[in-house]
Amino acid sequence: MSFGRQIFEAMTVHGDRPAILSGREQLSYADILAQAATLAANFAECGVVSGSRVGLAMQDTMEVALAILACWRLAATPVIIDFRAPRAQRARIVNDFGVGLALETRSPPGPEQYPAMRFDREWRFAAKKPLPAAASVDCSNPAFLLLSSGTTGDPKAYVQTHDALAARIVQRKAVMDAAEMRFLTPMTLSYSASRHQVLAYLFFGGTVSFFPPLFTPSELTEALLAFRASGSALPPPVIARLAREAGERPTVMFPALGSLYSIGGPATADEKIAAYRNLSRGYRISYASSLTGMVSVLAGEDVLAKPESSGRPVAGVRVEILDDGRLPLPAGERGLIKAYTATMASAVLMPGNQPFVDPQVMGPDWGVPGDIGFLDADGFLTIVDREGDMIVRGGVNIAPQELEKLIRAHPKVTDVAVAGFPDPAMGQEIAAFVVSEAGMTVDELRQFLAASVAPDRRPRELRIVRALPYNNNGKLLRRNLVDMLAAERAARPSDRQ
Repeated sequence: MSFGRQIFEAMTVHGDRPAILSGREQLSYADILAQAATLAANFAECGVVSGSRVGLAMQDTMEVALAILACWRLAATPVIIDFRAPRAQRARIVNDFGVGLALETRSPPGPEQYPAMRFDREWRFAAKKPLPAAASVDCSNPAFLLLSSGTTGDPKAYVQTHDALAARIVQRKAVMDAAEMRFLTPMTLSYSASRHQVLAYLFFGGTVSFFPPLFTPSELTEALLAFRASGSALPPPVIARLAREAGERPTVMFPALGSLYSIGGPATADEKIAAYRNLSRGYRISYASSLTGMVSVLAGEDVLAKPESSGRPVAGVRVEILDDGRLPLPAGERGLIKAYTATMASAVLMPGNQPFVDPQVMGPDWGVPGDIGFLDADGFLTIVDREGDMIVRGGVNIAPQELEKLIRAHPKVTDVAVAGFPDPAMGQEIAAFVVSEAGMTVDELRQFLAASVAPDRRPRELRIVRALPYNNNGKLLRRNLVDMLAAERAARPSDRQ
């Protein structure tokens, strides 16, 4: 049975229980089923049929959730597109991955041409024609096309079957709060981790509250307390900000928050400890990828014992660390991470809708996400860096995250990013971009690095910047920093710091 069919049947059982809150609107499970069916009828009128790929770029998260269910009712495949993405980027996604129709909240003027239609919220309440008979959906059919974040280039699309989606939902059940199941998040469903959390809570009969993505820490704190949230999913920068707001309280700020998921990027050891001590004992952070799904989770007192790690592999997942010859390495040795899991994407599509085939990267039940890490003697997985981010200077591999950790130890450093840039002599050179609210100078930073970093690993380019570029899901955009540096160096070729 497809996951789409499973969630429809589960919602029927939940009946009139409150399901979704968004602003002043509240829907029961019965409401969701009725409105999703009406939407499906109107989608069919727009030309959506079995096998269609439907782009969903709506601002209202509740409507995105309803549209996902409507697509599954028609055996179509939803493709969630961030409504905040520029029109040109939305057009590329639609044209690159064979999306037959994009439903959008807004379509600002622009030269880009692609099949798009403005989403009408009245489609939820009245259908022009009756709903077609439910199409048969095989478990191996696509449930989603998952778009990568695009932090290292143009996004790829990962094909997620209904079987793989069901397995990912079961994974989340194992780490969900068991009692209240009241979930609040400001994150959009364009981010797959947030989407899977929401679907899990709805599948198991919880209540989901969608909070506006633009907020202050005090507004989010008030919302979590007022909603009596037992679960939430937030990006690491937001969690770190809340932890700083909490300060050294005698008790955690959110004692009822049984699960506080950190999703959307890495967090430092200090940030993990602060979140566990100051915010919630249910703090947890996972290592996952669009290719493999969730690989490991760090939670509970392991946060204090192993804060540098990403936790142990979750149930049903086996991890190996590979050397350059793709052979397994012993505990403690660094190499490429390989995960064996039932939550694998069934295929990867490159721009142009071309299948990506590489027997070195993926198989039917395993994938190599492209990250460097190691397993310690206790079975904890630590991520060192992304393979694509690794800086190779004069034949020496330098992990940006390790250098960032050293720089972050300076008390005046608020945030830091390290990236490699092309160099004709060394292949790559190192650049460091530092945010300092305490007025750090380049000379201070250079003196600190001279005392704490080996000469062959010191950044050649040092920049004090006001802020680092992150995408909407909190992931660092290193390529933007490299592009900025390239433009600066092109304008001042003699400039060397």
